[in-house]
Amino acid sequence: MTTQPTVPDLTARIGVAVKAARSAAGLSAPAFAAACTELGVPTAANAVNKIETARRESIKLEEAIAFAVASGVPLVSLLVPLDGEAEVDLLPNLRLPVWEAATLITGEDYSEDAAPEDRPRAVLTVFREHAIDVRTALISTREARDRRSQAAHHHVGSDRYQQLSRQAAEFERIATEDCQRLRDTRARMRAQGLHPAPLPAALAFIAPDEQEDTT
Repeated sequence: MTTQPTVPDLTARIGVAVKAARSAAGLSAPAFAAACTELGVPTAANAVNKIETARRESIKLEEAIAFAVASGVPLVSLLVPLDGEAEVDLLPNLRLPVWEAATLITGEDYSEDAAPEDRPRAVLTVFREHAIDVRTALISTREARDRRSQAAHHHVGSDRYQQLSRQAAEFERIATEDCQRLRDTRARMRAQGLHPAPLPAALAFIAPDEQEDTT
């Protein structure tokens, strides 16, 4: 006879993940508890031990978030064991393939149909698009700068100088396109009433007069 999954099963699974994440971070139970408390979620060392040994019947959402931040892992990795079984009991009556369970939490979407602009999944998509644009612009601007700098260490007119100069010019062209795409994405987000993340210092030139929302 199959035993009906219970909510404490989820709590126990989180406890196992918390212990692994805490150990990987090199934190003792008292240090981990202190880190959670510093985040505004009062936590005692003995509470950490109870959670890790499945002696707690439930875990609050704010506790799970604090555990993830304190141990430096994504929250989803505490809720869904991606490196475990093929399926997971996310709720007592909800058993899903592990990746499907994870995407339910992260909002990943690989369907061909775009969600309406005002729906949560579409909002998540545009934030991910912005993150990709930032990463892409960082790479292309760095490559352009590095190749231009390398060219300066060779004699003007030498084969290596010419090669690096051509590469620098191509990356500068790509970087210009990448930076413009990033500007466009940020403008589109603000037009939708969204607040794009502040730009890293290396890309501050993209929007020098922009008032970043840092609150």
